[in-house]
Amino acid sequence: MIDRTLILAAALALLASVSPAAAEIHDSFDELLAKHVANGSVDYAGFQKDEAALDSYLAALGKSDIAKMTADEKMAFWINAYNAFTIKLILNHYPGIESIKDIPRGDRWNWEGWVVSGEKQSLDAIEHELLRPLGDPRIHFAINCASFSCPDLIAEAYRAETLDEQLDRVTRAFFANEEKGLRYGMKSGFLSGESPTVQVSEILFWFREDFESDGRDRVDFLLHYAPKEAQTFMAEHRGDLKLKKLDYDWSLNDK
Repeated sequence: MIDRTLILAAALALLASVSPAAAEIHDSFDELLAKHVANGSVDYAGFQKDEAALDSYLAALGKSDIAKMTADEKMAFWINAYNAFTIKLILNHYPGIESIKDIPRGDRWNWEGWVVSGEKQSLDAIEHELLRPLGDPRIHFAINCASFSCPDLIAEAYRAETLDEQLDRVTRAFFANEEKGLRYGMKSGFLSGESPTVQVSEILFWFREDFESDGRDRVDFLLHYAPKEAQTFMAEHRGDLKLKKLDYDWSLNDK
């Protein structure tokens, strides 16, 4: 006769051997985002009430086996990790701050205390050493720096199976936002007449090299992801188009 106890023990051991990534690690983060994020604003006070759940998710990130993940799983993982760690960083100082820049840089983007797959990481390392080398500039519109002019934090976790659609959606949504993504029109010069001008987020200046590859430049990128009307304007004035910076508002993206 088969020993049911032994079968149960074997089943439990098998489940325990499954990596967090294979066990839908991002489900709990997805639920938290759906509950506390709306229209790009983050309810940090609400997150504080659910901070234990966030901490559990961060602990799961620390135990994840990244080596076994596919390329899309890794990208989704690191985007979620960056966003979750940033939320936790804000909670560590909330409500006593009005901007992420109120936190000393050494305790902010350079702090190497976030544990992933058993190794310590900083937000800077995740962004510049792990995400940017993957070669998809759309990641800049998925990671969130807890600021008003940042691309919106969406109310869902990133998933390998929907990653391309999600990255495409957030990139297009960012440039459709005139407050922080893109504005265009004819601008009067100080000494001359009007010139076609596109004002874009400083993200395209900070990470210019990420948007310029294989003979393509930042305008080529915008011609793909900007709203149709903006694309038409840029195409018509491509020869003498000027790119200018939009002011970057570092105010906390607090609900």
